[in-house]
Amino acid sequence: MPTTTTVIVDQDGGVDDVLALVLLARAPGVEIAGVGSVHGNVSATAAADNGLRALEIAGDHSTPVVLGASEPLARPLHLAHPEDLLGKAAGSPKRKPGREETAAGQMVRLARANPGQVDLLALGPLTNVAIALAAEPELPRLVRRVVAMAGAFEVKGNISDCAESNVWHDPEAAAQVVAAGFRLTLVPLDVTRKATVTRLWLERLAADQDRLRGRMAAMFLAVPGKLPAFPLHDPLAAAILLDPAIARFQRTPVTVDVGEQRRGQTRTVRAAYTAEVAVAVAADTSALLEQLIHALMPGRGPRE
Repeated sequence: MPTTTTVIVDQDGGVDDVLALVLLARAPGVEIAGVGSVHGNVSATAAADNGLRALEIAGDHSTPVVLGASEPLARPLHLAHPEDLLGKAAGSPKRKPGREETAAGQMVRLARANPGQVDLLALGPLTNVAIALAAEPELPRLVRRVVAMAGAFEVKGNISDCAESNVWHDPEAAAQVVAAGFRLTLVPLDVTRKATVTRLWLERLAADQDRLRGRMAAMFLAVPGKLPAFPLHDPLAAAILLDPAIARFQRTPVTVDVGEQRRGQTRTVRAAYTAEVAVAVAADTSALLEQLIHALMPGRGPRE
């Protein structure tokens, strides 16, 4: 019998978060057990709505989406895209996010109910994961693995010279997560910046008669300042979760700087007392595009 990959997705509502969710929702053998929202690109409330929109685009009208942390553990809130252009362009989702539990509570509940069977894909600041870890210290052993789009090692950051945005928004949370002993994979800017789609590729996709492909491409084209090449940060992390063989990794301890001068900087270190994580150092971007095109094929549905 085919195996099913069960995933919890924690996301902050950007356009590439939406594409990563669509990729997972339409991948065969994948069950999205729950989606949480977190501050980062947009507010946690807007991120929850954008998660619902992504699932609706993919034809998934049942996966629970819940609200998560609205601010970092110890920092003032900073939103990368407070205007939420995606939300303005897409209209209101048909469903409302669940309010019975938080995103961190959902993580803990699903991990306890399915020990060693659930993967976590973190596409935004790691605040919810840190809160879940505080509530359940056994979380690193209950979750099968964590894949996070996070960090910048040998390249410049995208929010400061030394920091990647997801880590910079809540460096205290990131520091706790990388040191916790999760089976953790970081997909940093070093590889995601090389995973791009061009304006021409998107325009051809937008002209496609298939509604799903056209809607996804039009969504990318509507975001200013990202073209002619649009980096697929979060979709690459999702693709690596689905097929780790498309990437090459370095296993190393990692630290996160929580000081003001180098806030959010991620560094590899030689420290026997620090947990090793797998840092993606190369990825087959053609495999990502193949996954995307396959996911956007007509007739493919969620959880097929």
